[in-house]
Amino acid sequence: MPLRFLKAESSTPRAIFGIIFNMNESLKDKVVGYLTYFVLALIVVGGVMMMYPDYRRSESLKRQNAELQERIDRRKREIEQLVDNQRRFKTDADFVEKIARTNHRVFPGELVFIFEKD
Repeated sequence: MPLRFLKAESSTPRAIFGIIFNMNESLKDKVVGYLTYFVLALIVVGGVMMMYPDYRRSESLKRQNAELQERIDRRKREIEQLVDNQRRFKTDADFVEKIARTNHRVFPGELVFIFEKD
């Protein structure tokens, strides 16, 4: 089939589609197949481009959520430790004495020896 060139005034979509409809069937099938793949590729690329910012924001929010959850867990552990210490201060005399001794407290009437480090 010889190539046909369109005149400048006949470059309407109807004339372009006329070229496609005047092709033989195997060539028409190939052109329609390629156009279909091209349109599908454009749709996929456009969808990915539209979804990418949302995906990045979602990942950022997940990362922030994980960091905040770690801070919450850390604070819960601190509170548990403080509650345990508070309970021990109320019930365990040895614990109170140990803490007092590490803070250089003494009972009334005790003799204190201070050793200098060389």
